[in-house]
Amino acid sequence: MKVSRIILVTLFLFSLVVVPTNSKKSKKSKKPKKIDFDLDYGFGSGLTVDDQEQKLVDDEKQNPKTGFDKGHLKQGFYSESCPTAEKIVADALVEITKTNPNAIANIIRLQFHDCFVVGCDSSVLLDYTPTGDKVEKSSMLNGQLLKGTDFIDDIKAKLEEQCPGIVSCTDTIAFSVNEGMFLSGLPRTAPLGGRRDALYSLASIAEDDNLPMPNWPMEKMVDLFTKKGFTIEEMVILLGAHSIGVAHCDVFMERIYNYADTRKPDPLLPFPIVNELQQICANPGTPLFRNPVVNFDETPALLDNLFFKNMVTKKKTLLVTDAHLFNDPRTIPIVEELAKDNGLFQKKFAEAMVKMGSYNVITGNDGEVRKTCRSTN
Repeated sequence: MKVSRIILVTLFLFSLVVVPTNSKKSKKSKKPKKIDFDLDYGFGSGLTVDDQEQKLVDDEKQNPKTGFDKGHLKQGFYSESCPTAEKIVADALVEITKTNPNAIANIIRLQFHDCFVVGCDSSVLLDYTPTGDKVEKSSMLNGQLLKGTDFIDDIKAKLEEQCPGIVSCTDTIAFSVNEGMFLSGLPRTAPLGGRRDALYSLASIAEDDNLPMPNWPMEKMVDLFTKKGFTIEEMVILLGAHSIGVAHCDVFMERIYNYADTRKPDPLLPFPIVNELQQICANPGTPLFRNPVVNFDETPALLDNLFFKNMVTKKKTLLVTDAHLFNDPRTIPIVEELAKDNGLFQKKFAEAMVKMGSYNVITGNDGEVRKTCRSTN
């Protein structure tokens, strides 16, 4: 059973903690509270919060789910309860991008980091968990590198002004991604709505090989996407999100200076590319070396197929995981196909994002609609 469908009959209130503004209660300072669970999950009553969260971790490790629930999601979901919801999101995102050019890339990555843990439930936005365990947002795979949460805060606040308690944080992310894809050059489509928000967040699940590292081998990438219910083709297409945004030098520094401890660049990178990147990412090991950023391709504001064209024509990639795409017989034909046809890439990318946005969603009466995305109600 998908872990985020658990209904907590009695629940501690969550408080903010990532950049601590409120003091967080430790496990020792408070006796674990007895709670009851949805019997559909297989529990009776009387389990503690600690027991429940350990059960969530164990279940997710042993039985990862691959449910894509489009049946309960629909276009125009808020047409009666908040008819201006999509416009509020669209207008807010336009304003945000005026001063934050990487906002769309940040939000797309944010949705990926949310959905690929246990499902699209905005658990990545929570700042606190009742037991004091680390939340997804503070895991080693997110932390300061996770951008876009403040943008969702701003957009959600505008939704609350007009339609209090109506639009979930998870739909706020999904609507923002949908609008962001339009602003990045894809045809406009009406977003699917109806997602609800999770009541918990655990860094331990995020760190249990549910989010990829930039230096993973191909087999590990394939295993992850397959576990989540995606094909190899869909994996390649979703990695096309690197068509927009930037990467910090430290993420790929070893490829241009000391690949696999050889003290030489990655042999898969042509010399002109190595030289270009070394000029931007100079002085490795100094406190400032992380600051420079590099565009994944020459059109960082557009979701186009230039990312794949550069693989084919220049053998240019920043991340090791991207380099695998043009050096594995299973993915080379897909890369070449996408590199030839921008319209095909845009069509398939939009379809793959819709699929990802329906992964293990919470709908109906499960979960809740948070008033603020950083804490439960």
